[in-house]
Amino acid sequence: MRIVKFDRKFLEDVISIHCPKWREMPFSMRMRDCGYWGDPEVFSWYVDALLSVDGRILIALRDDNLIGEAEIVPERLKCPVGDHAYLQMVWVKEGERGVGVGRRLVEECSKLAREMGFYSLDTIPYDEAIPFFESLGFSEIESQVLMEARTRPAPEQPKIEEIGRRELPVAVQMLAGQTRPSSLLWELLWGREAVGLPPPKVFKVRVGLWEFVLGLFRPTADDNYLYALIWGPERASLGQIFDSAEMALSIAYDMGATKVRIQTWCKYRGAFEAAGFEAIKRIKWMRMKIKED
Repeated sequence: MRIVKFDRKFLEDVISIHCPKWREMPFSMRMRDCGYWGDPEVFSWYVDALLSVDGRILIALRDDNLIGEAEIVPERLKCPVGDHAYLQMVWVKEGERGVGVGRRLVEECSKLAREMGFYSLDTIPYDEAIPFFESLGFSEIESQVLMEARTRPAPEQPKIEEIGRRELPVAVQMLAGQTRPSSLLWELLWGREAVGLPPPKVFKVRVGLWEFVLGLFRPTADDNYLYALIWGPERASLGQIFDSAEMALSIAYDMGATKVRIQTWCKYRGAFEAAGFEAIKRIKWMRMKIKED
């Protein structure tokens, strides 16, 4: 088995290990079941976004056949859990699991993280993969909660300004939606319509003396909710976070949506509950410490 850098000639092979029947599935089903890894055009766009923020992709080959894939992205912007490299994906082809492929991919990603200057490798694992990551030395350091609320109009329309791609909020941190490094999430907001995904709306809003950035998008055309990303100041109070959640609901209402979903840090949960969000699921944020040379 060899671990090598991803080459685009393996693009459809990567899709095939994530979504074996992708050629037989309609686009909407591929996006629902397999995400960015379910369509060649979407995955190519995703790879462009990942590489643009200094992410790396590794693949595992056996006899020149692709049997596994892993992705790592540096988090260099402000983050509630500090600096880290993020293990975005580890996936092994069915029939090749349980023989050390995933372990080797994680080991190589930890080497890349150290080369990037990080000594923490973080991930949000699927529930069924938690024992695998624990066996490698990952442990829970923080938790998030997936939440949902119905939209509603605001009694008084807040001052909002629609913004574009060049206005990445580098001076603030993510309060909601941090399922990947902030810079990658920002890049994945743009160009969605070119690959058949619903376009986003991104706004700058003012809450008292602070500015927040809200990104709202429908994950797929078949989804009946908008997903919200919220960036805000490190020192934002729970009251200000509540106000930003209220704004997300009112803006989504004006966009014609009936529901909004967010994934926020558990320490902010109370602010979102006060705004009407209800918890769907608790999610572990895990970390492996990387030994220094």
